[in-house]
Amino acid sequence: MDEHPVIAFVRSKVPDPGRPFTIIADLTAHPGSGGQVAAAIADSGAVGLTRAEPGCLAYDVCQDADFPDRFVAYERWRDLAALSSHLKTAHFAAVGAALAGLLAGAPAVRVLMPMAASAKQGSSGSDPETRK
Repeated sequence: MDEHPVIAFVRSKVPDPGRPFTIIADLTAHPGSGGQVAAAIADSGAVGLTRAEPGCLAYDVCQDADFPDRFVAYERWRDLAALSSHLKTAHFAAVGAALAGLLAGAPAVRVLMPMAASAKQGSSGSDPETRK
C-alpha cells in the first residue's frame, strides 16, 4: 500500500519521526462558503474525535474573525505513527468528504518542530510532551 501523501510530506520535514511535531494547515473556502465549511466541520464531530485519539496532543480548527472564508487547523502529534493512524480514521475521511467542493484549493500545510529549551532557562532540553 502506498504511503499517504501527508505522511510523505511530514516525513520529509521531521528529523525524527518518533518525536512530537506540529502541523498548521491553512484552509480557504470558496468565497462566501465559510459558513458551510464551519458547519461541515462542526457537524462531522471530527474535532472532538481527533482530540480523543491517543497520539493527538492538541487539535483545533479556527475560523478567521476578519475573513470568515479562512480557517486554520492546529495539530500537535506525539509522532508520525500517530498522524498516520489519524489519517486512516473514519472521521478524517468523513470530514474530507464533507468539505469536498467547499474549499478553494488544497490546504497549505506547514510542519513545525519544537525548539530545544535553552540551557540558560535551566531546562534539560527535553520536550515535556514526551515525559508523560
